[in-house]
Amino acid sequence: MILKKIIIGTIYSVIAFCVVSYVSVMTSLFSTIGEPSHRPIANIGFPYKYYYQFWLSGNPGPNCGWRLGNFILDFIIIWTLTIIVYLFINLKKTN
Repeated sequence: MILKKIIIGTIYSVIAFCVVSYVSVMTSLFSTIGEPSHRPIANIGFPYKYYYQFWLSGNPGPNCGWRLGNFILDFIIIWTLTIIVYLFINLKKTN
């Protein structure tokens, strides 16, 4: 029974991770809208940035990099929070 709840909570956490990542990249992109001197920058990750984009002077295209440790930390944080909330909601439903 508890394993089933953890599996369902993990599915919810994957969805939550995707939503948080999407919101973080859109926030990053929207922060450069309307400023002609700024180039668009797509940074992904909350609370830790795991994908970052930067522009080098004289280079017409963006450069990027990954931080795998931050990716794992972000996923663990979101997974833990989602499991706690999911189990708390199910505990309230059963009582």
